[in-house]
Amino acid sequence: MKSILLTSTALVAFAGAAAADGHASVSHSLGGTLGYNNEVDGIGEDGFFWEGNLKTTATAALDNGLTAGAYFEVTVAEDNDAASEDGGQALASSDFVLSLESDTASLFVGDTGTAATKRFVAAGDMESDAFTTGTDSAVLRGDVSFGGVDASLSYIIDDANGEAEQLSFGAAATFGIATLTAAYQEDTTFADGNGDFSAAEVMGVSAAVTVANATITLAYADNMTADTQSTGIKVSYPIGPVVATGYYVDEGDADANLGVNVAYTSGPIAASVDYQDDQGVTKYKVEGSYDLGNGLTVLAGALNENEGDDVDYYAGATYDLGGGATATFVYAADEDGDQGDEIGAGEYDPGVTVSVDFTF
Repeated sequence: MKSILLTSTALVAFAGAAAADGHASVSHSLGGTLGYNNEVDGIGEDGFFWEGNLKTTATAALDNGLTAGAYFEVTVAEDNDAASEDGGQALASSDFVLSLESDTASLFVGDTGTAATKRFVAAGDMESDAFTTGTDSAVLRGDVSFGGVDASLSYIIDDANGEAEQLSFGAAATFGIATLTAAYQEDTTFADGNGDFSAAEVMGVSAAVTVANATITLAYADNMTADTQSTGIKVSYPIGPVVATGYYVDEGDADANLGVNVAYTSGPIAASVDYQDDQGVTKYKVEGSYDLGNGLTVLAGALNENEGDDVDYYAGATYDLGGGATATFVYAADEDGDQGDEIGAGEYDPGVTVSVDFTF
């Protein structure tokens, strides 16, 4: 999302103004990380690294029944070279949302999802549901509920000229055991640098039912710009501590997509196995952890994200230091050179990483 520079003075002033109103509520969450990593093949932190993160949430009840809200997530640069003009550390806000809400209608602007992505439910990995899921510019979205239907309408606000771009619509309704969704996104010439932005015209519909504890989702998506269609079915079924999920997507003239995931959680053990055939490319992941009960949790995983024979892996442990602090020691190997600094569910850097995370 678009980065905004905020000074500490502005943040304090904002919090003080909100707190001055008797109807207002302001909360903060502060986190920090200090660690060391020995990079491998130029990938990783290469030495000591650190960062801080401040999340501020404010709400105020207005006299007319509306609730105003503001959310900011501010990150202190982890690089000593990224300093502000006065020699201090630069503060960059990449997540911000301003809102105005009532019982039946809401308005959001900032780092919030588009209408189509908020409402549409896919059935697995569908190539044609190319809805915009991220943008460098702010999103303006309105939500409304009426007669059992939840609907949303949104635009992307072009930073260059302030104009509204790419209309997006989404709706969801529940009838008995079935939930129906529909979504549409117009094509646009608006250019956005975010990799999750799509300029294509896309529509999608889906239906989900829960029968005998199994959730079955059917979905169809049409990328009208690329003239491609996806038709998928996904089934999720819990069996005691195990949740099994499988999907199959017909991609027309292209290879079909299919996947199976089995997740197990019971007591101190958590494990998952994931297999995908994505456009003819086989991918799999096996990950797990075990809580030893004394604050120490061991974890490990192996994954293959392409057709090569090389398997990436990681192994390590975390230790609860108490008071919101956790120490992590992990060794990760990017054997096929395709994962970069995102190995496993924890997105670990290649090599040895030792870090301490604090939450206040």
